[in-house]
Amino acid sequence: MKKISPRIIIGSGGTGGHIYPGIAIADELKNKIPEINILFIGSKKHMEMQEIPKFGYQIESICISGGKKNFFSLSGVILFMELIYSCFLANKIIQKFSPNLVIGTGGYVSFPTLYAAEKNRIPILIQEQNSFPGLTNRIFSRYAKKICIAYEESKEFFPQKKTIITGNPVRSGILQLPSREEACLHLGLKIEKPIILSMGGSQGSNSINNAWGKGLKKLIHLDIQLIWQLGKGSLQRIRKNRISHHKNFLLMEFIDHIPICYAAADIIVSRAGALTISEICLIGKPYILIPFPWSSDDHQNKNAKILEEKEAALIIKNEEIDKKLVDSTIQLLNNSSMKKKMSKNILQLGKPKATNDIVNEILQIIL
Repeated sequence: MKKISPRIIIGSGGTGGHIYPGIAIADELKNKIPEINILFIGSKKHMEMQEIPKFGYQIESICISGGKKNFFSLSGVILFMELIYSCFLANKIIQKFSPNLVIGTGGYVSFPTLYAAEKNRIPILIQEQNSFPGLTNRIFSRYAKKICIAYEESKEFFPQKKTIITGNPVRSGILQLPSREEACLHLGLKIEKPIILSMGGSQGSNSINNAWGKGLKKLIHLDIQLIWQLGKGSLQRIRKNRISHHKNFLLMEFIDHIPICYAAADIIVSRAGALTISEICLIGKPYILIPFPWSSDDHQNKNAKILEEKEAALIIKNEEIDKKLVDSTIQLLNNSSMKKKMSKNILQLGKPKATNDIVNEILQIIL
């Protein structure tokens, strides 16, 4: 019997929230069809060009910077020119690779990829991570064969017959965490001491970093450990503060082995990116959310409110970080009943079969 070797393109990039769902889908496709040929398309200006090859996948680049810009400004004109050129590049890549399916995981990087797919009459599948869908996915939903969403709240924005609630795809390591003992040993942290994991997103957060910087003495006094992901460019600045060198603090620019950090943590503090929320819903740790107020369509705030309404997480507003972050986190650490309640509630929101369900929808299209 002749082996089937489908060819898939995944448009994925800009931030980790768009990149890692694409990688999770690719990994599960590889697991089900080892002969499958997968190509990513990303922006040469962003982290996907370094991250995706780490997972063994090829990536071709287009030239688009994205972000919120006024189209009547110089930056808006530049973005428009980049968009046109990127559509041209994506079209060349798609014609050369000749995929059976193109997958878009949202964001501006997906736009040229999905545009070229539609122009070449290639079937499209869309994966939307947020409760309020991004503009790219809303535009191309009319052309998609299937739309896989994470939240019930986003269903109203898409054609009902093509839309299925799957949850967000997460990397397999999230479902197979090491023990807390193993994680602490790997990280060089003390298992008997409480551990906070703070993540500012793939780009980092100056406001979160500044708040922790001011609270380090208090953490030392209470013998609390901190796994602190600072983001690109902030590590050297924070390291100038001698207190940050204390043995209780583990500083990282970017976390390469997130399952280990999840396993070690007693409490997680992070932005409200959809992928991070989906991961923590699966691991069931007490959670403090700090929505990024300038996220497109305010999607982080909308994501966070869903968890808050179900008493599955606490929200700290960005403008309140300095006053509340350190003390609120310490209070939660010391509140056993609240931690237990939050863990129970957040686990009920997890969708452990999301990646498998999305891949099954893909297979129905290509096989």
